[in-house]
Parts: sequence; structure tokens; C-alpha cells
Amino acid sequence: MKLDRYIDTFLDFIYPRNIYCILCNESIEKTEKYSLCQSCKEKINFIADRICEKCGKPLDDFYLSKECPDCIKTKHYFTKGFSCVEYNEHMKELVHKLKYKNHRYIAYHMAEMMISQLKKHDLNDIDYIVPVPLYKKKERKRGFNQSELLSKYIGKVMNWKVEKNNLIKIKDTKSQNQLNKDERKNNLENAFFVQAKEDFVDKNILLVDDVYTTGSTIDACSKEIRKAKPKEIYSISFATGKNINF
Repeated sequence: MKLDRYIDTFLDFIYPRNIYCILCNESIEKTEKYSLCQSCKEKINFIADRICEKCGKPLDDFYLSKECPDCIKTKHYFTKGFSCVEYNEHMKELVHKLKYKNHRYIAYHMAEMMISQLKKHDLNDIDYIVPVPLYKKKERKRGFNQSELLSKYIGKVMNWKVEKNNLIKIKDTKSQNQLNKDERKNNLENAFFVQAKEDFVDKNILLVDDVYTTGSTIDACSKEIRKAKPKEIYSISFATGKNINF
């Protein structure tokens, strides 16, 4: 825990918050929300009211169903999901900076957006925040787990406990990026494991991840957590793709 505080202090010294825009790096006023300049805010499609009741993907106004086409066809193991922004080229750049350019300070501002979404939907009764785990070899290579960083900031603000050691990834799977929906699901089959199932019994769990695409990762985690007989499983991701199969 002390090491985490030292890292936060060090990052604040190198990348003082709300000084530069996290997308374009232009200087901004200290009061700018999420450390984004006005120009870059206009490039972001924040997810508002028209969302899928199951996964939280945005729905077009003319679409009549309350669930997106994917959720109508697919059995999900989580109770309900939420996301903050649509995953466009600008958000892809932001996530890439965090995961592959070691710009860890960005996680703080991404978490700010996620917290706003959680508060908007009055999601309050959470027992454990559970970051989607990385395979240990991959985490060592990257140096951190981005979902764990997001979880840490969310937990601090919401006063929820972060449980980062119970759900673990036990298979070194292929990257999901280039796989289709069925391949993604098969790739993650039996990839996760809950070590102490008794800790999750009758608890409300919030899974945290950076990007929700087909839901395969959240589902694989939720399927394993379901074996522990929790009360409910929710998920929050920073970005999600828009379902266009209308």
C-alpha cells in the first residue's frame, strides 16, 4: 500500500493532474473536467440515457428494444453492465497510452468518468470491486494491470473494498483483439478461477475492465464467480463498442 502511495505521488509530480489535456497534451484550465480540453471533449461520445438494459451499450433513438441485439441473442452471466464512452479512434488512443505507453496517470481520469456513471445509475450497494485479472506473466511484462489501477481509484472514491487476489487468470490466452465473438468465448473458456469462493457468497460484486467489446471477458469472469453463489454481479468498463446490428 505504501508503494502505491509513493507511485501516485511520483506520477502527480511528473504528470500533474488537470494541467494538460490527456488526449492532445495541450495546456488546460485547472477546472476542466476529466483533464480534457473542450476540443477533445467534443471528440468523445459520452454514453447517456439510451443504453442496453443488460450490457450498457448505447442504443440509437430509433431502436425499439430495451436490449441490444447481442444481449437478445446471448446469455450473459453478469446482472448488469455500464460503460462511460463509445470506443472510437480517440478512445482507442487513450486506452493505448495507458496500457502500452505506461501513462498510468490516465487511469485516474478514466476512473473519474466511470465513477460519474456509477453515481448516475445509483449503484451503491457493492461489497467488492474485482478488477479483471491479467495472466501473471503478462502483468509482469506490462508492469501493471490497468483494471486494477481503475479499481483502486474507484474504490477510494466510492469507499468500496478492492479484492484483487481472489479472482485470478490461470491460462495464458491469446489476445482478444483479432478474434471474432465465438473465438473470443472459446479463448477464455476456463481461463479464470476464484480461489476463495466463500468470500464471494451472497456478495454484490463489481467487475472492472477498460474496454467492453463482445462481453466475452466479463462473461468468463462472471461465469466463474457465479460458482461462488454471489448475490449480484455488475460490471463497469471505461469504453464500449456500439452495437450496429440494428
